[in-house]
Amino acid sequence: MDSGPATTPDWSPSGIVTLTTDFGLMDPYVGIMKGVILGENVSAKLVDLTHAVAPQDVRSAAWFLSRSWSWFPPGSVHLAVVDPGVGGDRQILLAIHEGHAFLAPDNGLLQAFLPSTTLLWPLDLEREDLAEPSHTFHGRDVFAPIAARLAAGTLPILGGAAVEGVGGIKFPESVQCPDGRVETEVLLVDHYGNLISGFCPGPEEANPGLWEVDVAGHLVPGAKTYGDVGSGELLALLDSYGHIEVAKRDGSAAQALGAGPGDSMTVRMKTT
Repeated sequence: MDSGPATTPDWSPSGIVTLTTDFGLMDPYVGIMKGVILGENVSAKLVDLTHAVAPQDVRSAAWFLSRSWSWFPPGSVHLAVVDPGVGGDRQILLAIHEGHAFLAPDNGLLQAFLPSTTLLWPLDLEREDLAEPSHTFHGRDVFAPIAARLAAGTLPILGGAAVEGVGGIKFPESVQCPDGRVETEVLLVDHYGNLISGFCPGPEEANPGLWEVDVAGHLVPGAKTYGDVGSGELLALLDSYGHIEVAKRDGSAAQALGAGPGDSMTVRMKTT
């Protein structure tokens, strides 16, 4: 990664902190993190983006955050703690992009979706005013207090020059074939069992009546809404992120098809 300037980034907070983790809700980890943030900054406005990221699934965390951060006002702090390397020598990174602050471990999460020219600032945790961190819960001991201070307007101590955000985790690329079909894959399965693809069609391809999707040996017709098909039927439609997804009316497409992340999907444009 190329080194950038060592100057301090500009930052103007709104007080909002969004939280993205793989902690789930069975254990008290999320609540403890919130307690630490509020203990540092009682005025912080906390928003749970999701805590249902699959354990250690950095790519899904990056994708969720990539599709969510822009809905928040500038000055928001976006904290992402999906950290398989917790306790190791990985760094913690701060990025400021379009007035938003992003805080995450250096495991490719931020590099996956921020522009490659975005500067990523490593933090100097040894000089930061923190209690001795545990080896397993940096979300509580490191990320939470730093996020709280960011939301109050205090930048963390930087550990040197910034680097450009290249070389992160890659989202699957869709391949446009000469015959018009698009080869992609299942990026993730959402709470409803919908198969979200890696393909985001352009305006000229956005009409679901123009395509059908081949996945797990099934050819699924395009439809505009769930109401266009009967209960139990499969359909392919544009989701709220602008991607093509395969769904099952009143059911789970993932269970019905036995498909999941990484499985191939082919979007075929209808000829008639």
